[in-house]
Amino acid sequence: MLIPVTDRIKMVKAANETGLLVANSLLVEDEQTLLIDAGFGHGNVDTLRDIPVDYLVNSHFHEDHVMFNWLFPRAQLFVPLEDAEGISSRQAYIDWYGFQILDGQSVQDWIFAAFDWREYHTDNLFTEGHKWELGNTTVQALHTPGHTQGHYAFWLEKERVLFAADVALTPTGPWYGNITSDVDDFIASIKRLKALKPQVVVSAHRSLIEKNIDQQFDRYLEVIFEREEKLLAYLQKAHTLEEIAAQKFLYGYQPAEIVQGFFERVHVYTHLRRLRNLGWVEEQNGRYRSTR
Repeated sequence: MLIPVTDRIKMVKAANETGLLVANSLLVEDEQTLLIDAGFGHGNVDTLRDIPVDYLVNSHFHEDHVMFNWLFPRAQLFVPLEDAEGISSRQAYIDWYGFQILDGQSVQDWIFAAFDWREYHTDNLFTEGHKWELGNTTVQALHTPGHTQGHYAFWLEKERVLFAADVALTPTGPWYGNITSDVDDFIASIKRLKALKPQVVVSAHRSLIEKNIDQQFDRYLEVIFEREEKLLAYLQKAHTLEEIAAQKFLYGYQPAEIVQGFFERVHVYTHLRRLRNLGWVEEQNGRYRSTR
């Protein structure tokens, strides 16, 4: 489903799929046509397959943002420099998620099958500040790491439209479920995007956001610190990572319990790294305890 934002800009509302995470895209149709992200679900394939996309841009390496890259063989594919290997290499994808480190083999196998995962190769790598000049519309890439090391948002300054991708402003809060995710980077990225003062935010996982945008950024950020307080309270006594993950403090939802369990472990792993760097948690013999 295409939802107009302006006369040239549309949100591609992801088609619901049972048990499968899909993501909204941004379509800009000007003298040249640009599509950001291609994980919009099977229900949008017929709508989008005949659109003459000149530039296909992936915001980061996750499967729900690259799934239908193959649908646009004539488009120039642009991927973030920092996440390019996770898009072009199956092994890098596995390593960055942490499947082998944190007992995620079954989740890895599910993702590869459910998303028809493929490697995509391109020489078009973009970095901070890259601009696509499409005619009357300019799209600028903003490096917003945290969710992944190479996550990008996209700013259409003249229109005050922000495609925030997976700085998603979801009620469940920020997702940092890769071992290469970084909570401190995510905090900085949320603050950076709020400071732009967008009039419209297109999230990968919500409907259009046009009201109370500052407050929604604030609430999204606050979830991180609420999770943190729960962790620190629980860690007044020492616990293993598995014991912490069993409390389900951090992660909101997933289509299957086995998937939820894995990503809860990874969120705990990633957030503990922040707390250890701050000196608020110490680890001894695989058990973590608050020092604050």
